[in-house]
Order: sequence, then structure tokens, then C-alpha cells
Amino acid sequence: MVKVLQQLLRWLFMRIENVFNVAFGDKMNPFYHLGTISFWQFWLLVGSGLYLYIFADTGVHDAFESVERITHDQWWAGGILRSIHRYATDGMILTMLLHMLRHFAYDRYRGFRSFSWLTGVALLWLVYIAGVNGFMLVWDKLAQFVVIATAEWFDVLPMFNGTLIRNFLYLESVNSRLFTLLAFIHIGAP
Repeated sequence: MVKVLQQLLRWLFMRIENVFNVAFGDKMNPFYHLGTISFWQFWLLVGSGLYLYIFADTGVHDAFESVERITHDQWWAGGILRSIHRYATDGMILTMLLHMLRHFAYDRYRGFRSFSWLTGVALLWLVYIAGVNGFMLVWDKLAQFVVIATAEWFDVLPMFNGTLIRNFLYLESVNSRLFTLLAFIHIGAP
């Protein structure tokens, strides 16, 4: 079954790569440089994230207002860097997934490449963790939905046993220590 999936993916990647070879040439084909593109986007995230971290306030009552202040009062720097941070995240996840799928399709994850493959899978999970925490730090309606949905997912695990969600049901239950934890995880995971 795995071989059939690899053959199907390989056939798909070969067709797409041929189209991109016509458009960009063999040396500039982005499908041949997906790891490099992901790494470049990581450094875009680090640079824009450091700027945003300087001006962001973490707290229940301060998070949303500080993001609005960064976005609208400093649209020339803060708004642009926030957009770069957001879109580089999407691009990095997309290029990481394509990179891993391509290596899986071409059977380049065994032998001496197995360590790179395993660390790449772990890195993808760390990127997802940091991304989910990034959504939570804004503390708008979407962030509150993400917090509740994530807590519900974790509550399925026996170690939480349904107690995690109660921390987010009432406004009084959420305090600024949550945002300190989220900021630590958002910066610490990558």
C-alpha cells in the first residue's frame, strides 16, 4: 500500500515539476528547493516575530488592544511585519509539507536520511504547536475558539480527564498567566 501511494505521489510530483521546469528552468524550480524556501521563511518569522514581540503586550485585557495598536497605529512597520509574520507562517507550513511529501514520494527517508526525516517530522509538530499558540496570543474571537477547541481535544487524553476545558469556560478563569505561558511556548517551541 505504501509503494502504491509513493508511486502515485511520485507521478504527481513529476508532472508538477515538469510544468515548473518549463516555467522556471531546472536550476530555479521551487520544488527542488523546498527545504531552502522553508528555512528562509523561518528567518522571516524570526525577524518579524522579534519586532512584534517588542511591542506586544501579553495579558487578558492587553493582548487584543496591543495587536490592534501594532497593526493600525504602526501600519508602515507593525502592520506590514504582522502580515509578513502571518503569511510566512502559512508559506512555511505549506513548503514543509510539500518537502516532506516529495521526499516520501521519492523514497528518500530511509538509511542515512532517516535521522533527517525523523527530526523533520518532529519539527513539523513543533511548528504546528507554535502556530496554534500564535493564534491564541491575539485573543480575538478566533483565538478564543482555538483555545476552547484545543482544550476539548486535550481533554480526551486520560491525563487531563475533562478538566482542562473548565479553565476557559468563564471569563474570570482566564488570567494573564495563560498569556505568559502561551508566549513562552510560541517562542520556545521553534
